Amino acid sequence: MRALLLVVVLCLIVSGDTSNPQTLQKENDISEVTNETFAKQISNNYNPETEHPFVEFCDKHQEIAIYYHIECGIPVSVQLAQAIAESGGGNSELGKVANNLFGMKYYKELFNGEFYTSPGGTKWRKYNSFEDSFKDHAIFLNKYYGHAVGKNWIYWVNNCTGYGGPGYWKHIGDVIEKYKLYEYDDIVDFNIKNKKTYNL
Repeated sequence: MRALLLVVVLCLIVSGDTSNPQTLQKENDISEVTNETFAKQISNNYNPETEHPFVEFCDKHQEIAIYYHIECGIPVSVQLAQAIAESGGGNSELGKVANNLFGMKYYKELFNGEFYTSPGGTKWRKYNSFEDSFKDHAIFLNKYYGHAVGKNWIYWVNNCTGYGGPGYWKHIGDVIEKYKLYEYDDIVDFNIKNKKTYNL
């Protein structure tokens, strides 16, 4: 009888006692991590080594782009590349006066926020912050480019049309490759795949 009891105890030690409240709590914490927290953790633990003129902009805004990668299926590389192509990473006049990073035009039927009228008479969406610009842009892409949502950046640049003029998406692909922005996607996808074992 003692031998049998010893075997049972050893089996519990080796296999782990899943009835342990601390074990269950840890598993629940992992499964209940919000996308905001997960994006913050990834951003805090990732420091790309690539050097280029927009490194500071990308470093500062990678967390929010990572969040929309997770939340809306928009690759980090696509948002960062479009922000660079459309506003020079926030350095354009539109970026400075309207926090509009993505060249989003204003149409009252599609946007109920404020607008900025450029000297040429074009109305542009106006945001309170760059973060709001990222959010509106992600929602826009998620809605109007549904076929590309959840796909990698190569799919986006090869299968999307509109937004800009002819060759626009090829240019976005060139920006992604030039500044190795796909590295952000790779690290996010790796962490999503291994979310249950990510050290929060």
